[in-house]
Amino acid sequence: MKHENDMYSIAWFKLAECVARREQERAFGLYRLLAHSFDDQAFAQQLAGDLYRAFDDDKSAIEKYEQAAYLYEQGGRSREAAAVYDHLKTINPDEKRYQEAAASAWTAAKSAKMMSAE
Repeated sequence: MKHENDMYSIAWFKLAECVARREQERAFGLYRLLAHSFDDQAFAQQLAGDLYRAFDDDKSAIEKYEQAAYLYEQGGRSREAAAVYDHLKTINPDEKRYQEAAASAWTAAKSAKMMSAE
């Protein structure tokens, strides 16, 4: 198990290194390998959005973030969806639907938290 954790740590480090060096093709190659180890498709889409954003491809980043937010919502993970919508607002602050979606997701997250506290 430790060996497997070490391998993941190295892969994450290498991915960060590729981003820092602006090696887009190599970074996405590592991402594809890492994504196979995720059980969480929403997280995988969010990470892809982060990579596109790091390489200044906002159009592709927005598409991936929208997919991630949708998957988070479908999985009942309102807080994560709200955070992604908040991030989308920073990329495109004039897009009203992100503001509305974030508010709705935060409300759902707050309601879920209140329900779980009872």
